[in-house]
Amino acid sequence: MRRPLPWTRLAPALLALALTSACMENGNDYYAEGLRLLGEAERGACDLGFDAASGQAVINASRISTCLEKTKEGLAQLEKAKELGVDHRESNELLEKTRAEVAQMESMLKMVSRMENTQHLD
Repeated sequence: MRRPLPWTRLAPALLALALTSACMENGNDYYAEGLRLLGEAERGACDLGFDAASGQAVINASRISTCLEKTKEGLAQLEKAKELGVDHRESNELLEKTRAEVAQMESMLKMVSRMENTQHLD
């Protein structure tokens, strides 16, 4: 009687290992998704509108709010990546920079909202 080849015994174990590791959360995936979301926000929602008639950038509370939400989505992904072990200088700097941007946008949103409300009252 022939003995089974050694790889035939290992194949099911290797397959199970590959499947379980593929299903595990990966911090690098969250980091990449955070980068993608921040890039989309920067190119889309956070891009200032331009009024050709006045030659000025246009900013309003709605635009800031949309930008803030998109940036917060990216920040959440970066924080999840950090929880899952992504810890290097570049990721830490980006995390701190994004937190500061969120705080700045929250402040800007309050200010612009007040200015818009004041305009409507006049």
